[in-house]
Amino acid sequence: MHKQKLILIGDGSVAKMAKEIVALMGIHEIIAVLDDKYTTSYQDEAGVHIGPFTNSAKFSDADAYFIAIGNNEKRQEIVDALNVPMTNYVNLIHPRAIISPNAKIGYGNFIMAGAIVNVDATIENQCIVNSGCIVGHDAVFADFSQASPGTVITGYVNVQTGVNMGANVTVLPSVSLGEWSVVGAGSTVTRDVEEHTIVVGTPAKLLKRREVKEVIHA
Repeated sequence: MHKQKLILIGDGSVAKMAKEIVALMGIHEIIAVLDDKYTTSYQDEAGVHIGPFTNSAKFSDADAYFIAIGNNEKRQEIVDALNVPMTNYVNLIHPRAIISPNAKIGYGNFIMAGAIVNVDATIENQCIVNSGCIVGHDAVFADFSQASPGTVITGYVNVQTGVNMGANVTVLPSVSLGEWSVVGAGSTVTRDVEEHTIVVGTPAKLLKRREVKEVIHA
């Protein structure tokens, strides 16, 4: 079977998990791993190119890309810098994740082992749904959002762009989490959260407002 040539961007802990899922899925071949922690380039024992992100221009023959970076803002910056169609990004979905056939999944998403995405839920683009997460029916994950392990998103929840939820968060039905907000680990969210804020506790309450580097799209 012909495998798609895949460029993996990022080479930290998220990339370690991504490489494992690539192997389990068996449909992609990683031809390059790019991360700015590398100042020079080399080939590893498997013949994979290892080097800085600036080397991405060398791989015009790549079929697909995946951004294996946990920081939501950084993923958005890389999407802007690469300037390739969103459809060029692949989804990495662990074989032990459960995805409803009626869920809508965009591009560049990372859905890990034990995650459940229920009927009519929407995962847009460049999202992370970590191990053991539950995404309820009709919930929406907007671009660049992330749920850490064990998070439960109940029905009709609206997770807006760039939201970051810590481990074991619970979000009650129909709640909206504002853009680039952060929910602390173990919190229970019972009402809407304003954009650019950090909330913690049960029930979750405002801790402080946060500054987010603005990324402007044309």
